[in-house]
Amino acid sequence: MSTSTIPEAEAGVLDPDFAVTWYQRWIDAWNSHEPDRLKELVTDDFVLDTPTTRLTDWVVQGPQGASEYMRFVITAYPDLVWKMIAPPMFRTDVRQAAFSWRGSGHFSGVLLPAGIQGTGNAFTFEGLEIFAFRGEQVCHLNAVYDLATLNKQTGIQHATRSRT
Repeated sequence: MSTSTIPEAEAGVLDPDFAVTWYQRWIDAWNSHEPDRLKELVTDDFVLDTPTTRLTDWVVQGPQGASEYMRFVITAYPDLVWKMIAPPMFRTDVRQAAFSWRGSGHFSGVLLPAGIQGTGNAFTFEGLEIFAFRGEQVCHLNAVYDLATLNKQTGIQHATRSRT
């Protein structure tokens, strides 16, 4: 990941009902495809860390960064839908929770800034998001998913190889 400072979760116990309700708001925001809905869910110093950001050295910070990241994703995958697929997991020493999800859709948009045109290929992938909470918002998200398999399903891997 980049050299940005990773905000830490507050000490204490995270209320499970609050966390599940918060996560449903996160999923609903993503499924609405309205990037600005993420802004109210994250702190000003929020940092997002995903396989995509690690690969590209993209620093996603703050509410505007979260919104721009969603815009990037839905521009490439305009029908993307997220679903929670397992019960959440909670730490007992800090306000942190992990949620398992499944994303599905089609690569029918454009992957920017590379300008890779969508193939129309369908995809389904699963991952885990680990959220660090501060107050009513999230200050850090560490997402884990198989980017290589996603790129194979969508045809992005082939498209990037044929450009070189």
